[in-house]
Amino acid sequence: MFNKNSPERHTQQNSDDDDDDQIHIDPNDAFEVIDIDPSTENIVENQIDDLELTETMQQEEEDDDALLKISHHKIGNSIFTISIDPLIQNRVCTGGEDDRCLLWNLETGELIYEYPIFDDSVHQICWSFDGKYLCACDMRGQIRCWTNNENNLPINEIWTFHTGNDIELMRFHPTAHVLFVGTNDSQLWLFKIPSGEYKIMHGGSDTEIITLEILANGKQCVCGYGNGQIKLWDLKQCSIIWQYDDNNNNENDNATNIININNKCISMCLNNEQTLIACGSADGNCRVLNLHNGKLLSLFPCFQSTIEEDEDDDESTTTTTTIESVIFSTNHLLICGTLSGYIYIWDINTKHLRTTLNLQSGIVKCILNDNYLLYTACLDGHIRLLDIRNGEPLKEWKSGGGEGCEIMDMIITQDKRYLLCAYMQGLCRIFKLKE
Repeated sequence: MFNKNSPERHTQQNSDDDDDDQIHIDPNDAFEVIDIDPSTENIVENQIDDLELTETMQQEEEDDDALLKISHHKIGNSIFTISIDPLIQNRVCTGGEDDRCLLWNLETGELIYEYPIFDDSVHQICWSFDGKYLCACDMRGQIRCWTNNENNLPINEIWTFHTGNDIELMRFHPTAHVLFVGTNDSQLWLFKIPSGEYKIMHGGSDTEIITLEILANGKQCVCGYGNGQIKLWDLKQCSIIWQYDDNNNNENDNATNIININNKCISMCLNNEQTLIACGSADGNCRVLNLHNGKLLSLFPCFQSTIEEDEDDDESTTTTTTIESVIFSTNHLLICGTLSGYIYIWDINTKHLRTTLNLQSGIVKCILNDNYLLYTACLDGHIRLLDIRNGEPLKEWKSGGGEGCEIMDMIITQDKRYLLCAYMQGLCRIFKLKE
């Protein structure tokens, strides 16, 4: 999902033909032929390469502001997910590319338990609302569930299942022991835990479920799909209440002009009043729908227009980018974080752009605290704290730089004392927010 920007390419001002025209060789001039010792032929070249490599490494290295650095996973293998026990906040579970699911102590970093290895990368981990059950799944469709043993450790496996298809998302119901699992064939599985009884809600297509939000009433959920569709489901009846299809619902004139075919749903959120749903897409647009009827209310473009310096082409080109995170805030504000490194803050009522912030690095995840403190996890390994009321940067935590410093996931403890991040390099870091 993450795209790295290619280095800028510069064109030479003069062609080779022009250079040749300016070179004149007199055949009567004397030339000295110098034989080069093959053993020393590349000494200077190698020294230059070593020098450039050293300088690059020095540029990449930076301060590491982490309180603790956890290296229980295989170094060089990405850690995709990080989750905290909702009741015992010092227990953390992580899953990664090394096919492992690990339980460790937040305060000391000590490894508590390593679960039996999975068949593929562990990319989703979640706890039930009361901390009674812990579930993890891998990319191939294997799900495992554990509960506490006599020592109050969640290591007793009570249920396992295989969906037969790749899993895209997994989460628990906020007030019940029901596990939601979305797969790459548009199916949404609902499992009763621990019995394992299930029902399936068929999305009606072969596209994947990417995002899911469960309504506060606990009886409905809304899903975003890889083809841009958004559907509100009745969980009891397993039926669709409404369906938004981006290709057939462009009632907004402005939307018609901006719509891009790459409208895959990437991020999603509901407002506190449960009246609006925002969906950030791969085409760089954020769609806001009426949650009751699925009608498109607004479309907010979250991308920058760039001018290509070309003598033969004076037209401007629009660079779209994935919206990785969307958040509703108070005062009718909508926050969008993009993979290009920009934060867009929109006024929903007036449909005007309040603020644009350039963080200089792709944004992976945003977390809003106290309705105005925005924590952003970025691909350069930095966590940036912003005040959305005025766009002011408040603080920045660094992760040491170097290869693989990209942040894959971020979470904050309930007491707001610690921030935890998982990295592409196979490490986890704990940052202290306050005493």
